[in-house]
Amino acid sequence: MRAALHEAGMTVEEAALRAHMSASSLYRKLRGERHITFTELVHIAVLTGRHPSSFLRDLDERP
Repeated sequence: MRAALHEAGMTVEEAALRAHMSASSLYRKLRGERHITFTELVHIAVLTGRHPSSFLRDLDERP
């Protein structure tokens, strides 16, 4: 997700503002410290021009 924001030319701070959350909250979600809601995921997908599913891991591809 962080790479997608970078490719879209957006900072985390800009994305957070446009996705209606605080920058600190988005930073925590990007680090995996908090879960991202579906609504937040859709906001980030729209901002980056991607489909929400592009940010989801395939459960069959476990590490």
